[in-house]
Amino acid sequence: MIYSSLASKYAVALYNVSKRNGKTEKYKNLLQNLADIYEPLSTYLNNQALKPERRVQVILEVMGTLGIEVDEVFQKFMYILIANKRIKYIKQIVSFFEYTILDESGLIPVNLTSATSLSAEEEALLSEFVNKYTGRKPVFKVNIDEELLAGVIIEFAGKTFDVSLKGRLNNIARNVLIKRKG
Repeated sequence: MIYSSLASKYAVALYNVSKRNGKTEKYKNLLQNLADIYEPLSTYLNNQALKPERRVQVILEVMGTLGIEVDEVFQKFMYILIANKRIKYIKQIVSFFEYTILDESGLIPVNLTSATSLSAEEEALLSEFVNKYTGRKPVFKVNIDEELLAGVIIEFAGKTFDVSLKGRLNNIARNVLIKRKG
């Protein structure tokens, strides 16, 4: 996806600068703040009739009101996003930035959707599975979805493993439909 490619380039560029300046955690937080501010101000921030400098100034004013300090490097980053019409990809940039931090640490982000809360033993088993598969320690982002009925869906490294009851029932239904058509 072209958007992912663009977002990753901006995220990696900012990550490299943040690493060199020792401000990785600060920029991670600033990116998240920018994403949060973008939501209600998206129409204004994407308005090409307004100069990029003015749009950056509005973000700085909002951040200042919230007690968030922004250094010159991050201000320039925001300007580049706005001037290049990339501010709309801020959520993807945040995700790629966080992924890059984990990747550099030998970790892998894993989206884990479960029908119920997992026990420590279940989480350890899933952690072992991901570690065997990738050679990296997983960092789980857990979502509860009661519609799964039972089981889990694990997503990492572009792969999805659906071992939920809902997923299995859907597979059975698909197979029955295919056999009927054939």
